[in-house]
Amino acid sequence: MIEKFNVRKEIFEDTPNETLHFELTLDSKEYQGHYKENEVSWFQMQPDQENHEMKLEDLEVEVKKRIKEWKED
Repeated sequence: MIEKFNVRKEIFEDTPNETLHFELTLDSKEYQGHYKENEVSWFQMQPDQENHEMKLEDLEVEVKKRIKEWKED
C-alpha cells in the first residue's frame, strides 16, 4: 500500500515534453519516477525488484490515478 505520494515538480511544464517527477513510499521503501503520456518510468530501485504485496501493474494504476487527481486540483 502506498503510504506517501508526492509530485515533486513538472519538467518542461506546459510544453509537449511535459514530464512529472513523482516520489512515493511503499511498504516503508522510497521510490521515484517520471510520468509522461500516461506511462510510468521508474528510477532505480524499482518496485518490482522488491517483494511487495502490491503488484507493479496495480501500483502503476494507483500512481496514474493519484497524478490525475493532482492535476485536477
